[in-house]
Order: sequence, then structure tokens, then C-alpha cells
Amino acid sequence: MAINFAGGTDLIDYGNGGSSWVTGCFAFWMKTTQATANALPAALWARATSRHGSGFVLNNTAGKILAQGYDSSTPRMLVSSTTTVNDGNWHHVALNFDTQNGGSNTLFIDGRQEATANSSAAWPINFTGELFLGSAPTFWPSYVGDLAELGLWFNRKLDAAEIAALAKAFSPSKIAPTSLGFHAPLVRSANSRAGGVTPTITGTTELQWSSRRLPSRCRRQGPWRAHETRARLTSLSQTNMKYTRLC
Repeated sequence: MAINFAGGTDLIDYGNGGSSWVTGCFAFWMKTTQATANALPAALWARATSRHGSGFVLNNTAGKILAQGYDSSTPRMLVSSTTTVNDGNWHHVALNFDTQNGGSNTLFIDGRQEATANSSAAWPINFTGELFLGSAPTFWPSYVGDLAELGLWFNRKLDAAEIAALAKAFSPSKIAPTSLGFHAPLVRSANSRAGGVTPTITGTTELQWSSRRLPSRCRRQGPWRAHETRARLTSLSQTNMKYTRLC
């Protein structure tokens, strides 16, 4: 299962982590056909400013996803995919980031490295940054599509083999667990598994099942095994987002 965002007011806000991070990895699964320019599926933004922190926007270039790092509304890191990600298929997105001046940032799509960029100046992710899914209190348009298995590793980048494992549907909880600062499976509810966070959720209420499945490699292992995708209506009813079954 995954959480489906219908745009508009659909939003999950996990609040801030109360700390700051220099390096790390930001990863998640997404599925969408949205063509809206600069739609925001996920971000670590400071609420007080329009752009301060890290975020992903869809269709800055048509069909691609752009990872970006901002400092006080000034772009310090921009790196875009070459793969089209709004084709209605599941795609795994991972960004290894380094917020220091000159730091190396690398974007992976479906386990493969696609682009790199060095930070032109520091863009710190600090304690005021909040983790948003589906939208954010900024001018970015809302995201329409599915998200699942979001993980954040702090002060440690993942290596190529670890990111390839995530793209084969290994759970983030199995990858560098001592550095995993946050993990929201999004397969039963929006509550995080790592980090102990209870989110603030807004949007519509609907339980939606889909016959569309992840690639066969994702059905053989990892977080979408059969026993982890059985419906738990009691837990689902506690949220007011849409849910889509993956496998």
C-alpha cells in the first residue's frame, strides 16, 4: 500500500527534527502521471521562509524530477533526473546530499546514478526545517500521485549498493539502520516507524485499492511482502489521506 495524494490540501507534515545535518540521503518511492510544473512530492523546508532546505519538484523540466537545496531562497544545489518519472510507473528516487560549500550531491533514479552537482554555497538543513509530503506552506503546487517507503539517513551518505537495494524494494529499515534518522513506510498509516513522529495530516478521506503492481523484483522481497500489505482498516481510518495497494 501507499499513500495517494490528490493535490489541493492533501499534506502530511512530520514537523522538524530538532537538529541539523550536513550530509545524508533522502529516498522514497513515487508513482504519478502529473504534468503540473514544479509540483512538490517531498521536502525538508523551513516553514518561516519560502525556500530554505531541500526539496524535490516534479516537471521543472517536463517529466523529470529536480532535487534542490536552498539557502534563504537562493538556490545552492540543483540536480535533475534524465529518466521520465511521471509515466504512471513506480520509480525510486534517492538523493545523496552534502550541504557544505562545494559538497557533492548525487541523484539516483531506480537505483542508477543519473546526475551530480556540487553545492555552490552552504545550504544548511537546520532545526527549523520540517518534513512535508504532498505539499508545503510555500508557493509550490501540490503533488498528485502515490508515495511510499520514505527514508532519511543523516550524517551518512548511502553507497551505490545500498541505493540499488532500496530500488529493489528492500525496506529502509534494513539499510544502514544506525544512520536511519527517519522512516515512514506509508503502507498502513502515515505514522513514522523510525523517529517516533506523529504527523499532522490534512486532506480527503478515501481508501483506494489498485490492481497495478510494482515490478516483479519488488514483489519478491522487501517492504511489500504479502503479510505487510493486508488491509488494517482500524489503523487506516485514523488518517484522512487516500491509500493505494501496491502488491
